[in-house]
Amino acid sequence: MAGLLRYSNGKVSLTDLIIFRNRWWQHLIFWAIALFVLLNIFKSSGSPEKIDVIYTFIFTLPIACIVYLNLYLFVPRFLRKEKYLIYALLSAMLIAAGALFLYFLFESLIDLVLPNYYFISYYNVYILMLYTGSFMILTTLLKLSRSWFMLLRVERMTTSHQLKSLQSQINPHFLLNSLQSIYALSIEKSDHTPRVILQLADILKYTLYETEQPRVKLEKEMEMVTDYVEIHRHRIDPDRAEIKLEMKGESRGCKIAPMLLIPFIENSFKHGLQGSPFDAFVHIQIEVNSYKFQFQIKNNLGESDALRHNEKKGIGIENTRQRLELLYPGKHKLSIGKKDKSFVVKLALDLND
Repeated sequence: MAGLLRYSNGKVSLTDLIIFRNRWWQHLIFWAIALFVLLNIFKSSGSPEKIDVIYTFIFTLPIACIVYLNLYLFVPRFLRKEKYLIYALLSAMLIAAGALFLYFLFESLIDLVLPNYYFISYYNVYILMLYTGSFMILTTLLKLSRSWFMLLRVERMTTSHQLKSLQSQINPHFLLNSLQSIYALSIEKSDHTPRVILQLADILKYTLYETEQPRVKLEKEMEMVTDYVEIHRHRIDPDRAEIKLEMKGESRGCKIAPMLLIPFIENSFKHGLQGSPFDAFVHIQIEVNSYKFQFQIKNNLGESDALRHNEKKGIGIENTRQRLELLYPGKHKLSIGKKDKSFVVKLALDLND
């Protein structure tokens, strides 16, 4: 577990040090505070006397036994296993037994242990049950809170690893399609080949140095999308297919998860441009308005056989769905479907983090 509590740069956070490490001093601090509070409750005069310190220490020992019996026996065996009724009954019995023991301890038993001191039982059994019960409830909540914090940390780290895994699947897929486009241009000995290679170099630079961040500047992402679309535009016959890219709004100050739109664009190029020999098209519209991001991409349906074949191999769309759920929970709306003999993807994002 210790390995999960480190950041990627190897440093340990303050929360890790306080909550997850060196548990012995956490217990030590808790009981030191408990002794201090009880001593100020039990002291017979303005300043604590020696007998007050002894009384407080002896009073605390049975409570500590009750607390650890609960934390290391009752909680793991019953509470964590959701045996709530059994846990409640055993806890009530433990609280009552602890209160009775404290009562008889200071009523008669303490004289046998420390005959040179005169102790009396300050409280009746019901008040002592409030003490034992309060300590049990407080320490149980602290233990459950620690477990909750640990669960959140593990979930966060798991989410981070999952996002890296999903993105690592997207980038090679994207690179493969780009190289295929350049290969087609080189076969045709196109004059656009050098320019396309430079565009791909810019895209690779972007994926290497920018996409490690959870969010990137929206204008950089749009530049990458433009370069990617231009790479594919060079390899199509304008008489057979049409690519439109329209961007509206002000993207300055906005940030977005990197490489989020590429799978949708790849999907449209495959289903539309490569799926139909005639009248193929891909129309892309992007609009930003007050941190509200709207993306729409539409393509022709293409041939059904090619469409089914591509759907079986399209891991990018499913990965992007998962990334959206992880990165924009409750802040995105995605719709994918057919409309008027076209395949349409609409994505709305709230970029106001």
